[in-house]
Amino acid sequence: MRRVGGLVMLIPNGLPAHAGVQSRALASDPEEGSIALLIVGMLALLLLIGSVTVAITGAYLQTQHLQDVADAQANSITRTIRTPEEANGSAAWEYASTYLAEVQPGQDFHRLRLENVSVDSDHSVHVYLSARIRPPLLSILVPDGIEVTAHGSSRLKMSQGPSTD
Repeated sequence: MRRVGGLVMLIPNGLPAHAGVQSRALASDPEEGSIALLIVGMLALLLLIGSVTVAITGAYLQTQHLQDVADAQANSITRTIRTPEEANGSAAWEYASTYLAEVQPGQDFHRLRLENVSVDSDHSVHVYLSARIRPPLLSILVPDGIEVTAHGSSRLKMSQGPSTD
């Protein structure tokens, strides 16, 4: 047993222990630093997974917002049309264009376009919108954004009273 500094070292074979010799032996260990490399690698992997999750969530939320705009637009058109004679494609297109101008959702989207507006035989209004979205963190990889489309529909109610649908 030998006292070095404030430490007591047990020497099983009775040879004198030198603190400097042991520290050099530990420094030359080939596995030293592999834990630090593993930690850095795991942190990089977690950062990558978090970034992808944020980007996918942002794209999903922006796509859902465009879908909400298309649904609201179709609903607005069905509430604006008053007579069966007004239920045609050109009147619906005009109402849809007016709605987009009033609501101005283009602040949230880039290159928002009204692709198509139609009224089919059962008096359902269909609105098709397209826009470019820029999800967070993906705008670095895709500077022009991602093209998304949305379809909204709503049925005209031509009579008063309870619905029979």
